[in-house]
Amino acid sequence: MAEERFDLSYKGDLAPGADPASVRERLTAVFKLNAAGAERLFTGRPVIVKRNADAVAAARFTEVFEQAGAILTVTPLTTESESEAPDTVPASAPDRIPPPQQVSGDRASGAATLSLAAQDGFLEEPRTVNIAAFDTGGLNLVTGRDWSLADCEPPPTPIPMPDIGHLSLAEIEPPTERKEPAD
Repeated sequence: MAEERFDLSYKGDLAPGADPASVRERLTAVFKLNAAGAERLFTGRPVIVKRNADAVAAARFTEVFEQAGAILTVTPLTTESESEAPDTVPASAPDRIPPPQQVSGDRASGAATLSLAAQDGFLEEPRTVNIAAFDTGGLNLVTGRDWSLADCEPPPTPIPMPDIGHLSLAEIEPPTERKEPAD
């Protein structure tokens, strides 16, 4: 049986009596966030902290958030047999993804409606190939029986010959004798 998995999200909820400034400071320190990252946690919109976490990780994150004075939302993931229809958005999807009816085509003109695919899994089932069904006995890289590995080497790259037709040879004049200056 598969282990239960969870999505962990936070939308800025505080524990009763918790000081918002100290909660922000603690979460910023624990997760080593910059100012923009800390601000993103407290927008009021759900922010995914960890996807597909196991029960141990979910418990650790929940404990860290409780110690900081924040309330973490733990959403159990459904198995494929319990999952929703493929053309709907899962309940654990963040608010930044519009629901399918906002992405759909023009219904009045009869255009096909669009929907988002599930965030986990494949769009198509992977194909299974029976390798034993392929007969590769008739395939050859070289023809005939008398061949060697040298036959498999690529041909050498030809070296281009330069055009020297415009050149000619001339007689070399003998060097003239030099006279040494007298001291």
